[in-house]
Amino acid sequence: MRSNKPLSLFKVWDIVLVVILLALVALTLYFALSPAVGEYAEIYLDGELKSRVPLSEDAMIELEHLNVRVKDGAVFVEDADCPDKICERRGAISRAGETIVCLPNRVVVKVTGESEVEAIT
Repeated sequence: MRSNKPLSLFKVWDIVLVVILLALVALTLYFALSPAVGEYAEIYLDGELKSRVPLSEDAMIELEHLNVRVKDGAVFVEDADCPDKICERRGAISRAGETIVCLPNRVVVKVTGESEVEAIT
């Protein structure tokens, strides 16, 4: 005998599970792609801190041999007079712990903040 009950592709709990998984993926992407509040761009010249700018503000830091720009929650070297321009090609950084180094000009650009992993002492 055949049952008149129609075959359903999804059961109610399947749909609930899919909705929960999609919400988790959306939250993960949101937190992974947005800069954390309280992150800063620190610019060092010869090991000395020259500037500390929040990533939430747009700014231009002009040093003797290069310009560093903070824009849209990221920091990057906009213009450098070094021959290889590796620091410019590094692109923008926005996560705590990321760095840009310009060896010829002795400049280090570093992102620090709340999401940076602290060493346990």
